[in-house]
Amino acid sequence: MQNLYSLFLRALLAFSIAVGAPAALAGPMYRVSVDTSAFAGSTGFLDLGFNGGDSADAIARITNFNGAFLSDVMYLGSASGDAAGGVILGNSEGQNFFDQAVSFGGLFSFDVSFETSNDVFGTRFSVALFNDAMDAYLGANGSLFTIDLEPGQADALIVNAPGVAQVAQIAEVPEPGEWLLLATGLLLIGATRRMQQRG
Repeated sequence: MQNLYSLFLRALLAFSIAVGAPAALAGPMYRVSVDTSAFAGSTGFLDLGFNGGDSADAIARITNFNGAFLSDVMYLGSASGDAAGGVILGNSEGQNFFDQAVSFGGLFSFDVSFETSNDVFGTRFSVALFNDAMDAYLGANGSLFTIDLEPGQADALIVNAPGVAQVAQIAEVPEPGEWLLLATGLLLIGATRRMQQRG
């Protein structure tokens, strides 16, 4: 009887992990590299946008920044953070941008991952370079690249400046839901206590 109960607990644990894991998958993570050697000796802005006016809430997390960053930062819409600690862009407002002042001439890199919902409308993540006056694009006539996030479809990556921007998918990031994690932990604690009482 005890073996059957133990088997039942293990099956329940495996089932809860199997059911909860796919629903909590945040999606791919991308490693971005931007080569600014063609603009050496000048300054400007690295422009990160996350826009989807009519779409459901989504978040872009940008981390692991590397490059020659200056002190000026501009925020528009649902943008927060900094290059040192990471940036979070939401899409709760029509336009959401994080603009970081940079010194051009070297390589800039960062990682970006997304948390989206299953809504009808999509969201676009974009990266561009601007001159110091923020009145002209550098490296491309618009964004260096965009990633379109459409529910139920693979992310659509479009690189407009392959000589400047390199984007590589590096991993899928599992994010266990809080309630699933709590339930699994409580189940394991309960099972351990029962086994200790019997043994």
